[in-house]
Amino acid sequence: METKSFLGIKSQSKNIRVGIWSSVISAIMLIGIGIFWLAHPSATEGSFSIVPDSPAAVSLAKIVAIFKAIGDFLPPIFVLLAIYFKQYKLAGYFHIVTLILVIVVDMLVWGSFVPNAGAKDILQHIPFAIPILIAAYSFLKPNSKTN
Repeated sequence: METKSFLGIKSQSKNIRVGIWSSVISAIMLIGIGIFWLAHPSATEGSFSIVPDSPAAVSLAKIVAIFKAIGDFLPPIFVLLAIYFKQYKLAGYFHIVTLILVIVVDMLVWGSFVPNAGAKDILQHIPFAIPILIAAYSFLKPNSKTN
């Protein structure tokens, strides 16, 4: 009896297998944080020390949470679609764009706009960047056989 693996991963080179698993891990992490923003929109108020003194402030926090969730949901969806269609180099480029537009921008926003932001607040983004960097490197490595 022959078993099928996730997206035929067993037949891929080691670089591609590492990239696929790193992509799945980063997708779970980013989608999870997107779900967090939808489940706890008031966390945006707490992050930026906005006092929910009016219904308008609460509504603004909910709108910001929706935009943050969409920004966290879309990149992993594009990466997983690229992997599904075996476009590994494209998935690598998507990871680079995700790293810049989601992780680095979020680090800059936290460092610039969160009151009393410390190194911990900015460095909390590093666990999200690690699997993205591993996947991008694995997919964009020049000696990869199946790129």
